Amino acid sequence: MEQKELAMTFFARNPALYVHMSELLRLDRGELLACRENGVLMARGSLCLMGAASAADVAELLSGIPDTMEELVVCGRAAADAAREWLDSEETCECWQAVYLRQEKLPVCGDIRQLDGRYFHAVLEGYSLFQDEAYVADRLKAGVMYGIFVEGNLAGFIGEHDEGSMGMLEVFPAYRRQGLGLALESFQINRILEEGRMPYDQVILGNEKSLSLQKKLGMTITKDTVTWLKRK
Repeated sequence: MEQKELAMTFFARNPALYVHMSELLRLDRGELLACRENGVLMARGSLCLMGAASAADVAELLSGIPDTMEELVVCGRAAADAAREWLDSEETCECWQAVYLRQEKLPVCGDIRQLDGRYFHAVLEGYSLFQDEAYVADRLKAGVMYGIFVEGNLAGFIGEHDEGSMGMLEVFPAYRRQGLGLALESFQINRILEEGRMPYDQVILGNEKSLSLQKKLGMTITKDTVTWLKRK
């Protein structure tokens, strides 16, 4: 069995949990570093991604991790605990994975437009989770940031992260409780479906508002989590 086929067979054990890895591999956007029956290690630039069935598989996979790795995304709490012990790393966040497994498009209401560099400061200052100038500029340049406008004014936005997950969803305070977040994510789901990809995002544990939105959109929520680890 070829390595890619072996990896896809492993991902099929839990399609929702491993969707970020299977999509990267399917679309040739990630590099397969190591693959065996009970685990897969991939890379996209300085980001590594891993799924493993046991602590022993974690150690075996991470023995070949590149020095260029800055962050590691680990599927499953048990594997994340093992990886944290094996690597000199710190946890940045733990998330549920939300995946849109249906094919039908969602209804979208609102004036939604692609954003460009003119909206750099609005996105940088409006996003509540982090402020990374280079990353925001890159996402705008990639053409994956979209804004919703009310009476000609930018009221919120949504984007797509480099590894392919939907994210960077923000509705400005004056425009909240109007269904704009629902409209933005519905739009993004439809756009990704049109490109032949699987829409998914990650919800940080404790963000019940976002989790409720994902359920309202018909997203499937994983029972286990994915954990982001950063090399110290």
